[in-house]
Amino acid sequence: MQSNGYKAVYKYAKVSPKKVMPVLSMMRKQKVDDAVKLLTFDATKASKMVLKTLKSALANARNRGMDENLIVVSATADTAPTVKRGRPGSRSHFSRLLKRSTHITVCVDKEGK
Repeated sequence: MQSNGYKAVYKYAKVSPKKVMPVLSMMRKQKVDDAVKLLTFDATKASKMVLKTLKSALANARNRGMDENLIVVSATADTAPTVKRGRPGSRSHFSRLLKRSTHITVCVDKEGK
């Protein structure tokens, strides 16, 4: 077991970190069951990705024998490589489009720690 609990990482998620951060702050320090309920009824694209990551972290914990009294210890959204694209604008101008991506990390652990 790691000192930081059981974690799962969703790498190269096709959503901006700025859009993921409010979803993560909503579920931090929550019990896993409550966090799953929150994310299930949230309609954003980011919440679907975070839910997938949370379920993976929960499966990792269950695989190691931890099943009860789990909380979300930490949840972070780190910047991943940005794809740089563009489109033509008026008067020979080139507008730059930055398609950002994210590494989502969710860590769960026992409640008493």
